[in-house]
Amino acid sequence: MSGLLNVGASALTAAYTQMRTAGHNISNVNTPGYSRQEAQLGTATSTFGGGGFIGRGVEVQTIQRRYDQFLTAEVAASVALSSADAARAGQLSRLDSVFADSETGIGASMDDLTAALADAVNRPFDPSARTVVVSRATTLAERFTSARNRLEELRNQADLRLRESVNTLNGSLKQLAGVNEQIARYAASGQPPNDLFDRRDALVEGINKQMKATAFINPDGSASLFSGSGQALVIGGSVASFSLGADPLDSRKLSVTLNTSGMAIPIDGELLGGGELSGLLRFRDEDLAAAQGRLGQLAAAVSFAYNEQQSLGRDATGAVGAAMFQTGAPTVGGASTNSGNAVFAATVTDGAQLGAGDYELKYDGTNWSATRLSDGQALPITGFPASVDGLQISLSSGAASAGDRFLLRSASEFTNGFSMVLPSASRLATGMAATPQRGATNAGDTSVAGFRIDSNDPNLTAPVNIQFTSATTFNVTGTGTGNPTGVAYTPGMTLSYNGWEMTLRGTPVASDSFTVAATQNPAADNRNARALVGIADRLAVGGQRPADAYGDLVADIGTRTQSANSSQALSARTLADSQQSRSEVSGVNLDEEAARLLQYQQAYQAAAKVIATAQAVFDTLLRVAG
Repeated sequence: MSGLLNVGASALTAAYTQMRTAGHNISNVNTPGYSRQEAQLGTATSTFGGGGFIGRGVEVQTIQRRYDQFLTAEVAASVALSSADAARAGQLSRLDSVFADSETGIGASMDDLTAALADAVNRPFDPSARTVVVSRATTLAERFTSARNRLEELRNQADLRLRESVNTLNGSLKQLAGVNEQIARYAASGQPPNDLFDRRDALVEGINKQMKATAFINPDGSASLFSGSGQALVIGGSVASFSLGADPLDSRKLSVTLNTSGMAIPIDGELLGGGELSGLLRFRDEDLAAAQGRLGQLAAAVSFAYNEQQSLGRDATGAVGAAMFQTGAPTVGGASTNSGNAVFAATVTDGAQLGAGDYELKYDGTNWSATRLSDGQALPITGFPASVDGLQISLSSGAASAGDRFLLRSASEFTNGFSMVLPSASRLATGMAATPQRGATNAGDTSVAGFRIDSNDPNLTAPVNIQFTSATTFNVTGTGTGNPTGVAYTPGMTLSYNGWEMTLRGTPVASDSFTVAATQNPAADNRNARALVGIADRLAVGGQRPADAYGDLVADIGTRTQSANSSQALSARTLADSQQSRSEVSGVNLDEEAARLLQYQQAYQAAAKVIATAQAVFDTLLRVAG
């Protein structure tokens, strides 16, 4: 009877284990990372009797989870890619919104300033027209400042998210190391700790959400984790960590460092290979830096152009025009690792040539080099002072040592403190200091085709007389001219003296003359106002018109945003597909589990019937024997 009872008992135990496993599956149907488990049954070893081998029932061999390591690895890799794309796309959408308003943005403000200046051309003597120019210039400065502040907010937000991501990553790495130790303790049992394996895989997937990491499953079931660039992150119970600190070259910039095997390794977005950290770093160091650089380049070029033209004109009082805008100045700072004591300074020499980025200066002990950080372009430096993209770099004091590096902040600084600084509307320089006049008795058809001021020469307003001695020669008299005689004349030629240029056309006759003298009423003169209006059509921003440069800034951000959104949509679909494939193998289906539960319940009832039958047979034998 004991044999039949044992058979029934083993069947009862097996059915109970199956029901318990199915119940465990149902309970965890909504648990992230859970893999469906199955009770694996095997035939108990038979015993030999007179009639042959007699079965001893069933035994539970193990509880096995439904798992495919390749699908799990594919999901982890997809998570890393999707998280990077999502982080970058989310931040880019915020960046795009900074420049999205075409009616109240920087472009519209530049157009408004040009329109106000055009009105001042028509009414240079009208104080209200001048006041409108000042108002429009103030609005433009406010737009630049607002955009800069928004970009700085985005940078700060990115840094905060970097801190959160690093803290989350470090916590997950420590948890994985702890799970590895637990798995190792259970390895001696010979049975798989399935729930710990699920926890291990979920942690690996969570780590991939922050950075790309590859897991290698050891024979005991623990995971060895490595970064995308090969550094060890978790080996058994040993765990690496990430930290944030000031970048050695740029103290304002947070850099990510991997601390592993006694080494501190600087990490950038490319080395991370994926994950939210990678997406945030790429946004901050590429997308946001590009926008800040272009904005700074535009601000400095516009400011330089207006200020320069103002300085060449005369205001309503006859004084040299005052600066209209103020921008941040370029700075040069040494890396924290420098051993030399060199100190550098930089100034803007040509706003139209300024680049849309900052620069890294390096000294190898013999030669200097400069790298434009916006595009990685190497620029030659043969000595100091050196000229680079409209900047002059000077060595103020000290000397550099081999390996020293310096950060030249250029475009990133120009919007810092950008403001309208014209003291009053009367200081708007609508007029020019000198005016050409055609001789009243001229008999030829020669006329002034163009007149411009290009510098504030000390003799700018000194009278200069051009007297033709024939149709092909003339004499010049006046302070600062050198009084040349017999100068050859050709129609369309340009004369340049005392900081002004004048182009003549037509055919003169002997005794024709032209005079350049101080402007009598600068307040009513509109010639410099016309030159200020013309800034809108100058190639004043890196070879582009201001409006075109701003349009390229907006278009670049829009293109980056669209590309990031497309990448995010694609990677999200890839992740969904890989998760679906894994779910088909490892996921819990409630309908299937309910059907199995009924099946196991029936098996349990049948096993109980076997036990009841064995008991009835035993009772019958006792009665017969009694």
